[in-house]
Amino acid sequence: MSKITKDNKGITLVALIITVILMLILVSITTYSGINTYKNAQVTKFVTQMQLLQTKVDSLISSKEINRMEFQSPSTQEQQNAINSAFNNGEITTKDFSKYKVITKNDIVNVLDIEDVQNEIMVNIETREIVSLIGIEYDGKTYYTQYKLPNGQTVISNDNSVHRELSFALDTLIDGLNCDTTTKNISIANGTISYAETDIYGNKTNWHTITNYTEKESKYKTNISKSGNYTFKLQDNTDDNYIEKTIVITLTNKPKTNIDVQTYNYGVDSNLWAYAQKDGVNYVWIPRFVYRMNTTSNSTEIKFIKGNSNIATDDTYINDEWILHSKFTLEDGTGLTGVWINVNSMNQTGLNMLDLLNDNSKTILTTI
Repeated sequence: MSKITKDNKGITLVALIITVILMLILVSITTYSGINTYKNAQVTKFVTQMQLLQTKVDSLISSKEINRMEFQSPSTQEQQNAINSAFNNGEITTKDFSKYKVITKNDIVNVLDIEDVQNEIMVNIETREIVSLIGIEYDGKTYYTQYKLPNGQTVISNDNSVHRELSFALDTLIDGLNCDTTTKNISIANGTISYAETDIYGNKTNWHTITNYTEKESKYKTNISKSGNYTFKLQDNTDDNYIEKTIVITLTNKPKTNIDVQTYNYGVDSNLWAYAQKDGVNYVWIPRFVYRMNTTSNSTEIKFIKGNSNIATDDTYINDEWILHSKFTLEDGTGLTGVWINVNSMNQTGLNMLDLLNDNSKTILTTI
């Protein structure tokens, strides 16, 4: 009887051990399956969110709305690390930080109108590639885009037929024989601003690059020291789209005076000349120039002179076809860079420089 009891105890112990082992195996399988299910759910959620973001960003770029929004470039180490890692994974085409703009969590809610996105993204405006700041782990590797994950979609390529809206403005400030030109109100980032000399037939030569990467709304200055027609161009670096504006710059010798003179311009048809007052009398500055009759157009042409030289401010040589008025030379032969002539009022319009020089009733001063 006691032997049978002993054997029963042995059988019970073995059965218990087997049961425990089976339970451990089942628990392990269930736990592993649960972990995988959770991870797969997280990957699916990440892919879904990134695809929704992709749709919103594509719409903003296509409609050009994104060009009117202010976004910062990636500047933090975390942002740059995410881009570098995505590039090293082969998920994106470039790791050039200047190509990307950061869309914060607040922007995702307020601009893209998407809730429950836990981290910011970086968007390449040119390629429309979207990089997550945090990313998601899958199969032992962290991915920062949805393009290579299960059910991920290829990025929608940029449609070059949809051009970004291009616009800019120009300001000119002439100071004697120099002109500071400011290009401003630029509508796009990643554009090139350049300018060229332009002849009367519209031919453009001697292109100069002011900047090969614009920042939206930034200002870019250049100095021009030669009279002439100039064409300024804003080229979109992401496609072949561009716009041009042509301006006329006329340089003259500075007014010879010790007092402040308002901004002036002696360009064709300009009445914004340099005026000043002395002892209650109004004067206008007439810079040194030469003239000739154009028989074809039956009009008088003039060219302003650099200093007292034989070189015009458009860098052409003055030959015998051109006439220098005698009022620009003193009795002892000294050449004048210009003269002050009295007029009825400040900012008087409709004046003619040759008529003023030929009027012997006018008072002429060499300086004020």
